[in-house]
Amino acid sequence: MATGTSKKAAPLPGRVPLTFAAVKQRIRRPQRIVPLVMDTESAAEIEVLEALLNHTQRQDEATGTALAPEVAARLQKVEASTQDSVAEFVLQAISHTAYQALRKEHPPTAEQVSEAANLAFDPETFCPALVLAQLLSPEPPGAEDWQEFWDDLSDGQMNQLWTAALAVQLQTVQLGMRSQSAAQVLQELGISS
Repeated sequence: MATGTSKKAAPLPGRVPLTFAAVKQRIRRPQRIVPLVMDTESAAEIEVLEALLNHTQRQDEATGTALAPEVAARLQKVEASTQDSVAEFVLQAISHTAYQALRKEHPPTAEQVSEAANLAFDPETFCPALVLAQLLSPEPPGAEDWQEFWDDLSDGQMNQLWTAALAVQLQTVQLGMRSQSAAQVLQELGISS
């Protein structure tokens, strides 16, 4: 296998060649903030109250009553309470090597393999392990506390964290063309871009 040390490419005009060490220092793994509603009961109540508010507004218009303000006040109170229950989980992709090692630590069971072809890991154990490995904040006291928390989540909450963890791990970034709108705005302000 060629190492690539025998040939040296000439730097592009106007560009300073980067060293490999400089490139390595630029590595920033993707992060994602996952706002997770912890009080899902209140979130469901919001939907009911929104429908009730629409109904009472029509009823108030038709009958001259004033029930909508009371429902609206209740809706705002529940919305505030639900918003207060949101916990922000900050996930950061782990290195490829760490990801592959984690997958190997959680192989599919024989039963899972017989039910699904090409299963790369045990979803029951790998999913919470990946989220925990990526979790920057909030930091659980230990793995046992994390597993207890994971087990207490609803399927929707679990799926929200797992989907975000997988997305941030597999995220790729492609830079497109530079924004012409930004250049135009700055040019109009007399600022060179």
